[in-house]
Amino acid sequence: MVLLFVFVCVCAPSASAKSSADPVLKVISVALAKQQITPAQAREYRITWAISAYGARRASTSGRRREIVAVRAYTTSLAKRRMLTAPRLAPTMLSVRATNYVMRSSMRFPAHEAEVLIPGEPVVFTYYSGRGVQFQPFESFKEGMRQLNQVNPQVDAARAIADRMRELSVWHGDALVWEYYFPFGGPSTPWTSSISQALGVEFFHRLGKAVPAGEGTPYADTAAAMTQSFLRSTRAGGVFTPQGAGRWYLLYPFNPGQRILNGHLQVLVNLGRYYADTQSPQAKVVVDQGVVAVTPLLSQFDTGAWSNYQLGQEAELGYHEFQTSQLVKLGEELANPTFLEYGSKFQAYLETPPLTTVPATMWPAIIPAQDGYRDDVVLRYRVDKRSRDTLRIYGPTDIEIRAISISGGRGTHVIRWDGRARGTLQPDGEYRATITSVDVAGNAATVDVPEPLVISRDVEAPTYSRLILKERGAFTVVVVRAGDLGSAYVNASVRIGRTTIGSRRGPRMGQITLLLPRTIDQVRAGSLVLTDASGNSLVVPLGASAT
Repeated sequence: MVLLFVFVCVCAPSASAKSSADPVLKVISVALAKQQITPAQAREYRITWAISAYGARRASTSGRRREIVAVRAYTTSLAKRRMLTAPRLAPTMLSVRATNYVMRSSMRFPAHEAEVLIPGEPVVFTYYSGRGVQFQPFESFKEGMRQLNQVNPQVDAARAIADRMRELSVWHGDALVWEYYFPFGGPSTPWTSSISQALGVEFFHRLGKAVPAGEGTPYADTAAAMTQSFLRSTRAGGVFTPQGAGRWYLLYPFNPGQRILNGHLQVLVNLGRYYADTQSPQAKVVVDQGVVAVTPLLSQFDTGAWSNYQLGQEAELGYHEFQTSQLVKLGEELANPTFLEYGSKFQAYLETPPLTTVPATMWPAIIPAQDGYRDDVVLRYRVDKRSRDTLRIYGPTDIEIRAISISGGRGTHVIRWDGRARGTLQPDGEYRATITSVDVAGNAATVDVPEPLVISRDVEAPTYSRLILKERGAFTVVVVRAGDLGSAYVNASVRIGRTTIGSRRGPRMGQITLLLPRTIDQVRAGSLVLTDASGNSLVVPLGASAT
């Protein structure tokens, strides 16, 4: 969803001596003094900063104020850590300005991760709840590609995006990158995404060929400079980390151990196209090293029934389809049989129903006790891919009486039945059941539960194996070892006549001790009553049974 917001005009205070105290204003002053920015840029940044401070104080709601404060806090943190360099002022201040304008407008609050367009700005922003409205390089490049991919390519619109993006770039040595300046599952340190860089390479290269002859050199040079980021490790401001004998291109460089398949493959797709068109030796190295890194890991992205988004995490349908198409495309373009093999397997998984297995080991429910012990029929089963699973229970006449559904990924799951159907406890007995699993692609399979679900009411009273009475002055100690197979506990009480003189709840299997304010002769005249959670009781005369 794209939301369009109108700028709110706010008169900004002029710069003052506060710049010496404010870390951000100090960065602006130093950059101006070193002629790293122009006086016009310095004035623009100071105005933006002052307006955002005003907006943080005067926002209409606490939620809107929180977003402005968050973006200001990120920028201030960069300045304090000496990471707010002169080239980073433009993109960080752009997010500050966008957040202030959106949060100070009278338009409705954007949804989390909604794309936001700011009048006068060709690039794309995204709203992240609690983190403000952030400049989004990847979405900006995607919008540029969308303009070029139309039936009648909108070259001027794509060019406006490209020109503005170049103003927001940062150099890391000989590599040109676009950074993110807010935490996204990692530290609040500027970071660069491989998938964003890869799409940018293709965008600038495509645009360089689409503009009139003689005007494409700046865009071609930009694409070439972006390619260098794939030759630099994350420690050097690039996007790769060593993987085996090759290089893995990181979607999130702040998490160097993460292996996200679609992000890595997309680098190979975009840089592969770029190499095919330009014969760039740098691009060839990027692709070759990426192929070496991912090939040995493909088996770990294959669960045997679905693909993993990252190692150990199944892909959602959209990502599975995306990864499938990437592997097929790369297999064809690179003549790589391994990619084609896995692309074919992943494609087959889209048409293969889940495999559900149910072991024949179920505990019957004990009804109607609701004491936390065997209150439900517990059914454990395993499914080989992400699915929605429905347990269907059938009554004596083989009519469905209850359906219980849960969703989950590949692995072992548990469904519990409380013995009820339409709100009513069902009679004791055995109930036939099936499990129908439907994967995220819509493939379905039904299996019979190999053993019936059993409901068994608890009608057995507790038992005991040992009963001792001990005299302790004016008190008597009663020790009983009791047990009950159908309850979570056993309640032991001593009655003399109709009066209960002491009681205590104990474990379902174990010893219970009562200290009673009576002499031992008085207690021997009474009875011990053992009661379970279902109300079944055993009465033991203490005079005859106690030792």
